[in-house]
Amino acid sequence: DVARWYLLYTSPAWSPTRFDEDGVMEIQSKYFGTLRNVYNFFVLYSNTDDIDLSGMDVPYAHRSELDRWVLSKYNRLVRDVTADMDNYEHMKAVKKITEFVSEDLSNWYIRRARRRFYAEEMTEDKQAVFLTTYELLKGVALLSAPFAPFLSDEIYTKLTGEESVHLAFFPKADESLIDDSLEEKMELVRTVVTLGRGEREKEKIKVRQPLREILLDSRYEAQLSDMKSLIMEELNVKDVVFEKEMDTYLDYVLKPDFRKAGPVLGKKVNEFGKALAAADAKEMIAKLGTDGKILLRLGGEETEIPADLVDVHVSAKEGIAVGTERGVFVLLDTQLSPELLAEGLARELVSKVQQLRKQKDFDMMDHIELSVTCDEEAKEALEAYRDYIMKETLSDSFLYADGLPEEYSLNGHKAGISVRRLG
Repeated sequence: DVARWYLLYTSPAWSPTRFDEDGVMEIQSKYFGTLRNVYNFFVLYSNTDDIDLSGMDVPYAHRSELDRWVLSKYNRLVRDVTADMDNYEHMKAVKKITEFVSEDLSNWYIRRARRRFYAEEMTEDKQAVFLTTYELLKGVALLSAPFAPFLSDEIYTKLTGEESVHLAFFPKADESLIDDSLEEKMELVRTVVTLGRGEREKEKIKVRQPLREILLDSRYEAQLSDMKSLIMEELNVKDVVFEKEMDTYLDYVLKPDFRKAGPVLGKKVNEFGKALAAADAKEMIAKLGTDGKILLRLGGEETEIPADLVDVHVSAKEGIAVGTERGVFVLLDTQLSPELLAEGLARELVSKVQQLRKQKDFDMMDHIELSVTCDEEAKEALEAYRDYIMKETLSDSFLYADGLPEEYSLNGHKAGISVRRLG
């Protein structure tokens, strides 16, 4: 299956391909490993809660926005893959299925919906996430069957109890479930999250360290106001502020890329520099982001300037990190208060404990006894978040012990950590 998928993913079936073992391993990880992980995750929680999907029915309208978004993406995928296969474009089909599974299904939907699987009560929302994931896994197995017959058959038969995926009909897209505006909205959210994470990385601030707020242009408020909690959780910020006066935080500078502009514009290149300097930089950046070009009057005539001829520089005031892509600006408040630092320390401990649980091969639902050795400053911070730490790590007791080897660093504080399975 992996070799077949790799050959189709790398080039059209009729083209010679230089075989690359590293490329095969990449496909194994990116698609097959990811799909199996999603399947195993679904099966684990289905078995834990003894789920009977045959008795569940959550109407589409009652499902969360995240469910409706991923179902829209899936039905678009079915439509596009069917069209590609009708045109014998197998490479395009395989690439689209791979992208959907690795990015949309695993990296966004399952990761965002994970806590819904953990819910103690079998609410309609919990039923919805199980049904949606089941429908997606079944659908992906059907789409993949012509290219990966063995894994597809294994997943499909175990999910459905039917004889074989190869005796089932190929899926048909439900056009009524394709929602362009919802997909556009979620794509904007993902852009904001990607930019915010990029700025964290540049500033060397871990995602586990909470920040005060992120500022977005107020023109996105109507579109993203109901997505605030999602953005806050993804970027670990306390608030999302829709700011009307973004210019008070930013300085914009546009300059010609003379190396590229010279050969294209010739004698007009100096006039190009003057026109850029006189233009409204913010407006020009927005047009470059949406249209990929701007219009400037050079030599008495309207001249189309493509984005690659313009160098864009955006800087922010002290304590603010700015990220921009296709006219979208993200301002991240990077100033850390003592309260934020204390919460960051607690989150770091939770992360270390979860790693230890995994290393010791504890089951996901095993309860533990947690012991920590640390300095007084760290202890004071951890005590403020004792309940949070115990809940997240399933600790029935949380003790401070002397003498544990200080093998770990909690944001610069040396610490010893011990976990013991209970029961």
